[in-house]
Amino acid sequence: MPSPPEDSLKRRFWVTLSTTPKLLRLVWQAAPQWLLVSVSATVVAALLPVAWLYINKLIIDALATSLSSQSIAWQSLALLVSLRFALAIFKAGLENLRPYIALVISDRFALYANQQLLRQAIRLDLEHYESSQFHESLSRAMQSGSSYPVRAFNNFTMILGQLINLLGVLGLLLQFNPVMVGLLFLTSLPPLKIGVAYSNKGFSLMRKQTLNNRVASYFQGLLTQQQMAKEVRLYGLGDYLMEQWYRISREHHRKMSRLMLQRTSARFAVGLVPSLGFYGAYIWVIIQTVRSQITLGDFTMYAGAFSQSQSLLANLVENVSTAYEANLYVTQYLDFLELKPTITSPIQAVPFPPVLKTGICFQQVSFTYPQAERPTLRDINLTLYPGESVALVGVNGVGKTTLVKLLTRLYGPSTGRITIDGYALETFDLDELRQQIAVLFQDFAHYKLSVAENIGLGDVAAMADRERIIQAARAAGADDWIQTLPNGYDTKLGNLFPKGQQLSGGQWQKLGLARAFMSRAPILILDEPTAAMDAIAEMELFERFKNLTQGRTTLFTSHRFSSVRLADRVIVLDQGRVLELGNHDELMQQDGLYAHMFRLQAEGYQL
Repeated sequence: MPSPPEDSLKRRFWVTLSTTPKLLRLVWQAAPQWLLVSVSATVVAALLPVAWLYINKLIIDALATSLSSQSIAWQSLALLVSLRFALAIFKAGLENLRPYIALVISDRFALYANQQLLRQAIRLDLEHYESSQFHESLSRAMQSGSSYPVRAFNNFTMILGQLINLLGVLGLLLQFNPVMVGLLFLTSLPPLKIGVAYSNKGFSLMRKQTLNNRVASYFQGLLTQQQMAKEVRLYGLGDYLMEQWYRISREHHRKMSRLMLQRTSARFAVGLVPSLGFYGAYIWVIIQTVRSQITLGDFTMYAGAFSQSQSLLANLVENVSTAYEANLYVTQYLDFLELKPTITSPIQAVPFPPVLKTGICFQQVSFTYPQAERPTLRDINLTLYPGESVALVGVNGVGKTTLVKLLTRLYGPSTGRITIDGYALETFDLDELRQQIAVLFQDFAHYKLSVAENIGLGDVAAMADRERIIQAARAAGADDWIQTLPNGYDTKLGNLFPKGQQLSGGQWQKLGLARAFMSRAPILILDEPTAAMDAIAEMELFERFKNLTQGRTTLFTSHRFSSVRLADRVIVLDQGRVLELGNHDELMQQDGLYAHMFRLQAEGYQL
């Protein structure tokens, strides 16, 4: 793997470490009081070894003076020893307290960091989720945000303490010989350079492997997910899928092992350099002591100071390299947090009309999905009048669901505009707009929660209103069989958690419908609302359809013309355009695409 140019490496080093203020700001937001306690404890702990060295010097000098004068200063020695003992007790207490402080900060910050990541994931547009690059960014942020910010903060506090400790020790050594201090610093630079270089290589390798790791996770999911279990066994796919997972995972581990071996060899080679600097300084202290240019107390203090400084410099170099590596990962987390949604609320939003007067209007609306070569919708012009029921029909892929996504502002039109009572969708507050539109998508969610929660999620504010939940279930034709479940509306669903109850596809769809009916929004959108229902359940639902949707503007898509004919008007889409528009009888008289599809389906039932 080629190494980056030295000037580029230096620039990247400082740019990466510059993320530390952002990291500290996040920690401050997560646990401000504990951050202050941590920094204070770090500063005090860093100053204790310097005080310890100086008191040792005073004790040894006092002993040497007492022995030479044959008059022991017991009072001074007792005071110094007592002070040394007090420092030892304080140091022991601080060492026991600091892990607790670090644990509290780590727990609070990890919770806060993951909360921010999830909040950002919710805030971003659906368009982001259509991009493979976004999923790579999300995967990296999830990997980095779970532990690396805490590691980076811990490294920062260690570096801060070591710097303060080192400055105190160097204050003693500068009195002895500044040249020796310079020698210690120079011999610590090669390990730092090696550490930073291999941190870059490891990070680059991880980024290159992100896609492969996602593919490996996908194969692993195919082998462990319930919805894939049947095909994996019936088609004998287990060995093939496992081989694909193992091949990708083995290659990743092979590359990481090779890099770690190179890093270990390089660190061992350059690790000899700081030792040369230390022993050069140590020999010089001995020479100065033998020449009687410094006292025995000075020798003890300077030898201890040189030993501490070498250890501090080695640890500092290691922690700076580790902090740099952690900050490389933290940048992925911070970069994800800085992504901006393209669909947002206006600064001054227009209140949503309490009662629709003119309805919903699509004006020359076209839309092309990101990275798609051709538009899904082309020049759509239509109006949905207040209180009417409109059906969308057409073959798969003509843009029916896309039209729904545009109306709910999951996407914005590529050209044209959509208005409600004359106001463009962009002028409404995004949350308020979506609260006014109840939607059941064809691929609606199956929440592994209780029955009541599955329905109540249609209006979270009314989650505790059991009567409304029951009414919504009755409207969807689900109340009868819900009552037969082991715990009724409190029955947990799915097999993800203990005592979960399995449901059929039709039962899940009725729960989805109940969730939509739970909302009191004036606009109701149903995307294939009866796709998983049997013919009897579908007939029962649409017999009640007019009552269920009374006073609402309703838009629904369906491939079943028995339900479509109940709509006030039918919109026929073909190749992204509105091809036909009218009620069932009018469209049958036109003898166009709608009439053709209706007759084909009717003939199928007559066979």
